[in-house]
Amino acid sequence: MKLNNFHLSRLRNDEHFQFLTELRDAIVRFGAPALKIEAQYNEWLPVYAQEDEALKKIMKSAITAEIQAADQRRDQLFRGMVDVSRSALNHFRPDVQEAARRLKILFDTYGNVAQKPLNEQTSAVYNLLQDIKDKFAAEAQQVAITDWAAELETANQAFASLMKDRYEESAMKTDLVLRQVRLRADELYRLIIERINALVVVEGAEPYAGFIRFWNTVIARYATIVAQRTGRKKNG
Repeated sequence: MKLNNFHLSRLRNDEHFQFLTELRDAIVRFGAPALKIEAQYNEWLPVYAQEDEALKKIMKSAITAEIQAADQRRDQLFRGMVDVSRSALNHFRPDVQEAARRLKILFDTYGNVAQKPLNEQTSAVYNLLQDIKDKFAAEAQQVAITDWAAELETANQAFASLMKDRYEESAMKTDLVLRQVRLRADELYRLIIERINALVVVEGAEPYAGFIRFWNTVIARYATIVAQRTGRKKNG
């Protein structure tokens, strides 16, 4: 058992920061002392904060009236979809109630993605919709949110496209700083992964198994995002 390799350079800036945010949360959850990575984590954490700051500068310059309108549209669709699903908890048909109950668990897991920062919301909506289209497709059909999900996907893609266009216009001023911070963050990330894998060899997998299983799942999710994007480019 070991942590899988993953090339962070393939991630877009918002994806990269969200990946690191999930890493931070995972280390807090499992405990840096328990994972024996306190020194590596403490060295990485300020670099994570620097990336956050660099990305915020880019994002701040990117917020236009058009982008705000697109974000509001996306938020409205998300809340509408959740409301329709939750209203089905009171449906007269037990099977629809059960489907709504399962969807409520999914929505509760993701939380109110409309309240997330812009650089996190796009990825969160994308991941939620992938679950709805895949694992919860039958439930979505039963409670009649399939069309809502399709409209939300369109709105999410439109928002991401606007952000990309605006980023390309404004990012040159801070892009070099962000690139440098990303490279350093990637380097320190690799040191964390290498240390845990080395500890597994020396001490056995048991003390690290929970973290490894969890983090490999996160890696697989981001690898899928990259693969799907690459596939779309090839097909285009």
